[in-house]
Amino acid sequence: MKRFLRNLCLFFPVFLVFQSIFAQAPEKQVASDSFYIKNILLECHQKTIDRIILREIGFKKGDKIAKANIDSVLQKEASKIFNTKLFVFVDVYPIPVQGDTINMLISLQERWYWYPTPILELSDRNFNEWWRQRNRDLSRVNFGMRYVQENFRGRNETLKILAQFGFAERYGFEYNVPYINKKQTVGMVFKIDYMQNKNLAYKTNNNKLEFIRSEDILRNRFWTSLGFFKRKAFYDTHQFLVGFDYQSIKDTLFQLNPDFLTNQRQTQQYFYLNYVFIHDRRDMATYPLRGSFMNLSVAQKGLSGFDDLHQFEVKLAAAKFYRLSKATAKMPFFYAGSFRALVSFPSRRPYSELQGFGYRGDFMRGYELYVVDGQHFAISKNTLRWRLFSVRKNMSKLVSLPQFSTLPIAAYLKTYFDVGYVKNDFVSEVNKRLSNTPLWGTGVGLDILIYNSLLWRFEFSRNRQGETGFFFGFEADF
Repeated sequence: MKRFLRNLCLFFPVFLVFQSIFAQAPEKQVASDSFYIKNILLECHQKTIDRIILREIGFKKGDKIAKANIDSVLQKEASKIFNTKLFVFVDVYPIPVQGDTINMLISLQERWYWYPTPILELSDRNFNEWWRQRNRDLSRVNFGMRYVQENFRGRNETLKILAQFGFAERYGFEYNVPYINKKQTVGMVFKIDYMQNKNLAYKTNNNKLEFIRSEDILRNRFWTSLGFFKRKAFYDTHQFLVGFDYQSIKDTLFQLNPDFLTNQRQTQQYFYLNYVFIHDRRDMATYPLRGSFMNLSVAQKGLSGFDDLHQFEVKLAAAKFYRLSKATAKMPFFYAGSFRALVSFPSRRPYSELQGFGYRGDFMRGYELYVVDGQHFAISKNTLRWRLFSVRKNMSKLVSLPQFSTLPIAAYLKTYFDVGYVKNDFVSEVNKRLSNTPLWGTGVGLDILIYNSLLWRFEFSRNRQGETGFFFGFEADF
């Protein structure tokens, strides 16, 4: 049956071309500078329902589309569908019918959506910290099972269940519904997590995290949230989130750092509100080469006298991506520029809430081994990329599953220059070296992108302090 479906997908575009030759012309007349879209046709999607795909394109049956730059326009439509992360690749073609009438053909290859995968991952901030500072200690590895069902019910819903053990024990549940109304503009997400730690970073010393290890549980943490988001336009999303966070620490941790939680207490709880605006016009979310991106987050932690923590913060991440060479260039150049910033109040806060950069996506190349704590920060990243190759390999002889039978793989050489600054109003003497002073890092590297979703970064960097090193990463560098 699978072989029959693959053969059908290969035959279907040929059938459409022959069918269009003999199709009758529509009664509607159109201007000579535009095409009339008689129909929108979808091929080779077995699970995803049609309306989830059609929601992403800016045209519908009966619309007109300008002849000028039609290939570029259809490529943008393909990028919007691809950024749903439901497909390995997406192609959009105009199929002639007669005269100025066309059918729009959307050719798809669905991803594998069901992932009951074992967890085997590092607990440290990045691979480089684990390799160099933690002496490749295998006890710092988390293990367990993660079940992810993407495109649940064919409606782009996501179900996640997590059971993690090892360095940090964690249990989690998440359910994301992109659309809960008929217009497909409003969605919902619900999360609930519980974590307990026997190993925990309790302070920063010389801009590096120091850990305490115990046979007993040092911290218990529970957090949950319910969010609603509105996506009226193709590129803009508004999200409103309400949540609750509770954590408690044991005497051992409290004695080492009484300021780990707020007001020198061993428990901390608060409700919070978060508003997020996302503008996303990237051609590929995993590794963008053209387009723009912005994420603006405004959060208030602590809503009443019931809450132990009261903190307000605004965070911005914005990026712009350009193609610098002609479209016909065999090995084109690309530029990526990004800016990240955080402003938060008040200045006095517990250690658990004092994170500048070095955490999650807020990092500077050349400073992977360091964290810089503070209330405010700004980072600017600039990258020049040179594409060595971008191909699709046919793996059908080696892999029977159609979701993996086509292997997109690309490689990029790059050079980069990052600058940043962290403002800390209460920096300790041992952490002054990198706080309240301009920082920069530069270097060269190689990026390898597989299946348009798996990224390997190989980089050699030098920072302002004259330190050099080879670094490896999996996350995007913008």
